[in-house]
Amino acid sequence: NETTIDIHIQQVSQREQITVSTIQADETISPTAFQVLRAEPGAFRDDFNQRSFMFSHSLGGHPLFELPRLAKLATEILSDPKSGRIHWHGQDVGISTKWSEIPATKKQQQVCDAIADIEKSGSWVLLYSVQCSLDYKILLDMALREIEAAVDVSLRSQITWSDAYIFLASPHAVTPFHIDHESTFLFQIHGQRLAKIWDQTDRSVITEQEIESYYLGDLSAANYHVDKQDRAYEYELDAGKGLHHPSCAPHAFTNGDTYSVAMGVHFCLRDLDAMGRVYQVNGVLRRLGLRPRPPGLSKWRDSMKSGTVGLFSKRKSATKSELLRSGITRMLSPAQFARGIARKLMRRDS
Repeated sequence: NETTIDIHIQQVSQREQITVSTIQADETISPTAFQVLRAEPGAFRDDFNQRSFMFSHSLGGHPLFELPRLAKLATEILSDPKSGRIHWHGQDVGISTKWSEIPATKKQQQVCDAIADIEKSGSWVLLYSVQCSLDYKILLDMALREIEAAVDVSLRSQITWSDAYIFLASPHAVTPFHIDHESTFLFQIHGQRLAKIWDQTDRSVITEQEIESYYLGDLSAANYHVDKQDRAYEYELDAGKGLHHPSCAPHAFTNGDTYSVAMGVHFCLRDLDAMGRVYQVNGVLRRLGLRPRPPGLSKWRDSMKSGTVGLFSKRKSATKSELLRSGITRMLSPAQFARGIARKLMRRDS
């Protein structure tokens, strides 16, 4: 709650760590007065999760995102197997590169060296679940609270999973074309990036089959087509600018002439999770030779499909992957599901 967040901020300040209240050296901002977003309540109401849009924020040049602090954060993540994970790539990546070609890494020295020399290393580093560190957890909590006010809905009661990531990349680096299940707010903190966002409802860009494959576990299912380039919305981002892109909206980024640092706040919502389960059932039906109806065309069919997969889903998911795919995985693997039930019964009886 808000009281807990404020207490945490004060505790961090007392330990002389960098906090959100140090956003600008020439301003005195109390923790309760600081705002991450520069937006009025209700400002995002009409476009949220429907179409992409830009916004302004107060994190440009923040000390929490300076390179030495981010190298320290990377060390924290790599030293704790229960915290986040890191993707690092030391070679050129193209817009059509698949995420499966960019593996996670546990090589601490390589990651820290890449961050320290990000201006010249020709690489990019993606730090997941940075809220494992208290300073960044405070930022995530504050951002979610302000996003809720800006979209003017009871957002946090609908969130089933949330996360914050930090993306660092060398000049002219490319983030490949892909889709995400989550609804995302991206905060550009250092450098310039050209964002390209496609309409998630444009089936000439992203097909039903590709979305189905994504929800069944192929994270690289979305395919980039050069002839669809002109259908993208382009946004020029620099420090202090942000961008919202809806669930399943294809997107890609290209850095400018200096290195880039950006933070993403993304979250799953109950209605998006239900839509994902519909796509999973549709993907299975299509593989059986049928032609299923896309989500949104039949309310009762969608409810039946989502509800069936939901019966198999884990009640307490430890990861986003479990939240999205535990149900369909168990549904398609009855033996695995039965073994899980048996283990629970055995633990209960012991």
